Amino acid sequence: MAFMRALGLRIAAVGAVVLVLGGMLTWSAGLWPGADGPRAIVDHCYLTYDRQENTHSRCVGNWTRGDRGYSGPIHGVDVSRSWQATTVEPNDAGEWELTVPESAKRQLVLADSRQAWVLSPRSLPWVLTPVVPAALLLALGWSVTSLLRHLASRRRSASPRT
Repeated sequence: MAFMRALGLRIAAVGAVVLVLGGMLTWSAGLWPGADGPRAIVDHCYLTYDRQENTHSRCVGNWTRGDRGYSGPIHGVDVSRSWQATTVEPNDAGEWELTVPESAKRQLVLADSRQAWVLSPRSLPWVLTPVVPAALLLALGWSVTSLLRHLASRRRSASPRT
């Protein structure tokens, strides 16, 4: 009976971890009932060059979450080489502002109150993909080892001592 209760407790702990992580991901994606669609409007994009002449872009825009509007950086916008610069000379930060085409203004994003990430393989922090299963495996490993320790301690206390 104690074995089943301990196993049920460990399974409940793993289930709670899965529910919390799943809830966080669906909330971030705006998939909860009553949540706004997970879309952002890209207002401005800027292009700069580093010392090796590699291009880097940054975009800013706005999005809505739960009847509140937010603005900030939007990471992972796929800035194309065909986007035209609005000025010939860079601004004070060494960046050229780009004209954002209408087809790229509305982006599907994961967002919080400070920043957004475009849902694309280029932009998401893909380190989360192996981290989530690793955390679940760690929780499962903890449950199995603690259950085995519990059973071993019960056997030791139940065995007759001579």
